[in-house]
Parts: sequence; structure tokens; C-alpha cells
Amino acid sequence: MYFISFGDWGENTGLKRMVKQLVEDKNPDAILSLGDNFYDYGVQTSFDPMWTTHYSTYFFKPFFAILGNHDHLGNIQAQIDYSHLNSLWIMPRRFYDRAYADVHLIAIDTYELAPIESMLNATAMGHDKDMTMRFINQLKGEQQLTWLEHVLKNSTSTWKIVFGHYPIYSNGPHGDTSELHKTLLPLLKKYKVHLYLSGHDHNICYKEDGVHCLVSGCGSRQSRTSIRPGFAFLPSTGVAYIRTSKELEFGFYDMNGETIMKKILSVE
Repeated sequence: MYFISFGDWGENTGLKRMVKQLVEDKNPDAILSLGDNFYDYGVQTSFDPMWTTHYSTYFFKPFFAILGNHDHLGNIQAQIDYSHLNSLWIMPRRFYDRAYADVHLIAIDTYELAPIESMLNATAMGHDKDMTMRFINQLKGEQQLTWLEHVLKNSTSTWKIVFGHYPIYSNGPHGDTSELHKTLLPLLKKYKVHLYLSGHDHNICYKEDGVHCLVSGCGSRQSRTSIRPGFAFLPSTGVAYIRTSKELEFGFYDMNGETIMKKILSVE
């Protein structure tokens, strides 16, 4: 299977139009979306005008969607319910999985997995701190990490790909999400997840730490990239791609569709 993956596409910009054209030129089987689907405050209903202005006029492929921190400032149930109105939009719940013979796609919601990061982001956008923390604690009651461990433990696909909004590692302005080093990374290592895809920072980057961690957050906005030890030397702008078969190929395209990083994993 062939995927293109990017997040942070929630604003209509020239960069987003370039991403749209790249998707049309490359013609992937599906898109793995990495959250922040609608800036700055998500959508309010499943019939919000932004579904047309920001999504359905841009992308025409099966779209495995997850929530970003900006989506949590709106009505997250509206994004889940939209799955019933448009079969290309795949988000049956906040976290979900799809298992195929060669690849297991595992979509997570990092919002309550990094509560301090989420609280800081929400209050910066004008939301009340106490209300935000109550909401995060409510989400924790859904036991996402217990679900994730069960899914990973029972996965029989050749390749395991987890995708969430907050990065584990990033050399962009937000930087590493230290809370995920405690809550998420050990679980991914334990069950030998091959790729973790994320957005949040509006750049591209790659670092390997038992798991191959990619940031692909240039869906509509661009941010700077810092040079840090352990990170691949890449430009700040691009889009991730993944091909799965007997081998796992992944990397980045630049905005003209040229491959600027490619790595291939073989079955151990």
C-alpha cells in the first residue's frame, strides 16, 4: 500500500494548494492525516461550512484522520460523526486501527497523553485552564493506552505504523514532547512499532530511537527547523510518504514531488 502523510492542513494557504497538487500527482492509496484539521478552533458541527471550504474541495482520497490540539478546541464529536456523511473521511472514534496483511495502521489521540502540552496550547488560545484539565481527565477515562497496548500486542501485520498529532521527537519550534517519552515511546518500543508519524510542528524531521519517528506538519503552514544531533539533515518543508509490501519504504518528498529522504526496512 502507498500512503502520503501530513498534518496541520487546517488553513487554506498556498502551501496547502501545493500539498493538494502533490497528492493528485502521486496518487496514493490513502492519506494518513496527522491532526490540526481545522484552524484555529476546529469545527462546530458535522455540517460546518469548513468541511467544504477546507476539506472536501482539497482532498479526494481515503483519509485516515486523527485529532490535533486545535481540533480539541472545537467539537471533536462532529469530526467523528462526519465519517457517516463522507465515506472518504475515516475517523470512527478518537483512536482506532485498521489491520491489513502487510500493515497495521493505528491512529491515536495524543491530547490526553501529553496533558501539560495540551493545557499550555489551550490556554494560549484563550481556553480556561481548569475546564481544559477537567476535559483532559475525562478523556483519560477512555483508557486509550490500555487499548493501544492490546492492539499492539495482538497485531499480526508485517508492519506497524502508529500516527498521532504530537511528536515524540521534533527539531521544530515546539520541540520534543517530553510527556510522550514517558507515556508512549516505551510502549512503541516494547511492541516493536516501526514508524511513528506526527505533526504539530510545521516542518519535516526524522530521528530514530528504537522507533523511526517522522514529523510531517507542513499541510498548510511552515516553521523553521533547528539543527540538532541525531536528526536527519532535511529542509523545513516537505511531505512524508510510506510504501508497504515485503519491505517498508518511507521518507519525504519536497513540494515538487522529488524524493529528499528514503529509507527501506526489511522483515527481520
